[in-house]
Amino acid sequence: MIAVNKPPRDSFKQRHHVAAFSVLEHFAQGLVHHARDNGGTLTEEQILKAVDSLRDQETLFDAAWAVLESDMDSIKAREKAAVRHDPFGRLMVSRFEYLLEGGEAGDLEHGALSRSILQPFFKVIRMMVGMDMLQEIDREIHAIIDAHANTDDELRDPTEYWDHLAKEPAVASRINLVFARMALHFQDYERRKKWLIQLVNDNLPPAETNWTFTETHCIRMLNALFRDVRKTLAVPEHSAELVAKLGSADVATLRTVIKSIDNDYAALKKAG
Repeated sequence: MIAVNKPPRDSFKQRHHVAAFSVLEHFAQGLVHHARDNGGTLTEEQILKAVDSLRDQETLFDAAWAVLESDMDSIKAREKAAVRHDPFGRLMVSRFEYLLEGGEAGDLEHGALSRSILQPFFKVIRMMVGMDMLQEIDREIHAIIDAHANTDDELRDPTEYWDHLAKEPAVASRINLVFARMALHFQDYERRKKWLIQLVNDNLPPAETNWTFTETHCIRMLNALFRDVRKTLAVPEHSAELVAKLGSADVATLRTVIKSIDNDYAALKKAG
C-alpha cells in the first residue's frame, strides 16, 4: 500500500482527496504487479499499456465520482437554502426576477436574462453601494422579520412570503434607498451603461459560454431595478423623504438618470 499524505483539513477537500487517491492507488498497484512480472522493472511502453488498461475499467472512477456527485448535490441544496435565508438578497433580485429565464420572460432565445447574471449583479451592488451600507440594511431587514416572528400577520405567512415582505413599508423604504444609491452612479449614463455591460460579461460564471449580457438586456434590467425609485420621485411627499436622506442635489441627479433610462426604454420598445 502507498502511504497517504495527510489531506487538507477541509472536509470537502478531504473527501475528494481520499476518493482521487484511491484511483491513483489502484493504478500504482497495477504497476507494481506489472513490475513483479517483469523482473522488477517497467519500460515506458509497459507503463503506457497499463494506463490503457485502465480505460477499460468503467467502474474504476465510480467511487470517486459518487463522492463528487454527492457533494455537488449538497452544495446546490445549501445554495438554495442560502437564498431562502437571505431576505435582503432575495428582495434585491425580486426587482428584476420577472426578466430571468424560466419566468415571465420565457427562454434566453426570447430575450430573458440568464440566471448566471446573479453573481455579477451582487458584485455590482457591492461596488456601487458599499458593504457598510449593505450590511447595515441587511441587519435592519432581519430585525424587521424577527419582530414578526411570533405573530400571525401576513409578513409571516409562508404563502407569497416575499411579496408580503417586499410590501412592508419599512422594508420597501430600505430596499429603495439601496437602488437610489446605485442609480446615482449612472449620472454619466452612457459611459456607466457600457461599464455595467462589460463588468457583467467579464464576471459571468466560467460555465456560461452561450449567453451574453447585451445592451437590450441592460436597458430592461435598469428599467426594472429603478422602478420604485421612479415611483418615489413621482410623488412629492415621497421625493421629499428622499431629499431628507440624500440631499436635493442627489435627488436632482436621480431625476436625470431616470429620464435617461426612460428615454432608452421607450426607444427600445419603439424599435421592438
